[in-house]
Amino acid sequence: MDAFAHQPKKGRMTSLKAFKHVLGIAVSTTIITISSLSFPAYAASNSGTVRAEINGKAYPAIAVGDTTYLNWGALQRFHTPYQYLGNGRFAIPSGTIAGVIYRGTTYLPWDSVAPKVKAAPLQGGGFNFTSVPVSHHYHLVVLTQQGTVGSPNEMEVLVTDGSQPVPDQTVAIALNGQSFASGHEGQRAFTVTTDQNGSWLGNLNDTTAQTVSPTVSWLDPSGGIHTKTLSIPFTNPSPAQTTAPPGDVLVSSVPMSTFNNALFFNAQSGGQDWTFQLDTGAYEPLIPKRMAKLLQLPQFSPLVVQGVGGQDSAYYSQITVNIGGHEFKNVPCIVDDSYTGTPLFGYGFFADNGYDLLVSQKNQIISILK
Repeated sequence: MDAFAHQPKKGRMTSLKAFKHVLGIAVSTTIITISSLSFPAYAASNSGTVRAEINGKAYPAIAVGDTTYLNWGALQRFHTPYQYLGNGRFAIPSGTIAGVIYRGTTYLPWDSVAPKVKAAPLQGGGFNFTSVPVSHHYHLVVLTQQGTVGSPNEMEVLVTDGSQPVPDQTVAIALNGQSFASGHEGQRAFTVTTDQNGSWLGNLNDTTAQTVSPTVSWLDPSGGIHTKTLSIPFTNPSPAQTTAPPGDVLVSSVPMSTFNNALFFNAQSGGQDWTFQLDTGAYEPLIPKRMAKLLQLPQFSPLVVQGVGGQDSAYYSQITVNIGGHEFKNVPCIVDDSYTGTPLFGYGFFADNGYDLLVSQKNQIISILK
């Protein structure tokens, strides 16, 4: 990586193969440990460049008051896993950090690029920053539950260093049996990337009542391999039928699942299966950009939504979905350029169009009435 790292693009993720640490101050030789970081991003108006080196090589830095700030590329120089959140903010294992923007480039405080560093004074002024070896305790955790045939079964992957999340990590998943992962239909093996919280949330589906054994693997930043093989039983949904209240007619029903107090169901659009999360606080479905591109959804008027790290660009669109055999045509939706999670289906669409929803936790079924 060039020493003069230009401003990263929003949403950019960078996988790294090692995790060493560096901290430094422009005062004296010292070693410091930190556990949690959170700083506001702001433009530097009283900054000036200062002399600094990383591992004996010149590196761009500025002084804000009496504090040394390093060009954000120091994260790469010291192999610190990170995810850029936009607006000068980065997620690293020790927390969320933000720097100052000086002449269009983000600079991070010396005590935020990693938990431990040695700062040695240079003859004539300035400091040389070198990393101090630290111990790591990497863990791979996979959370799941019993599944229902035809219903999405949520699976959460967490990667940590001790109690701290490790962002932007590549995790490999291999499936067996008749199971498949939403968004990866037809793929028996695929990779996913953890978010700023060291987490990936997806779901498995199965068309047959059976027990499947997916394998999850992670190569941690120090080169260690972590593997978990799961045993997930899928059972047939309850044959119980929904009885519509007087004056209502059953439109359709669909198997559902719950995970972390959220409700998920499968629907079809564009000839593909998609998993949606029911969002009781919204009207329009929220569609990730990748899904909108695959379905070639139309792009209507633009809008701005509040997202991680600030405002994100989005636009209005429409989508046709089949839920439990009933087709809902041209449903108004929002496509968010930065949203990468499970598509959200707003409850407000049903309420405002005269539909009632009955959710049976016992039978794991959502019934749509009108």
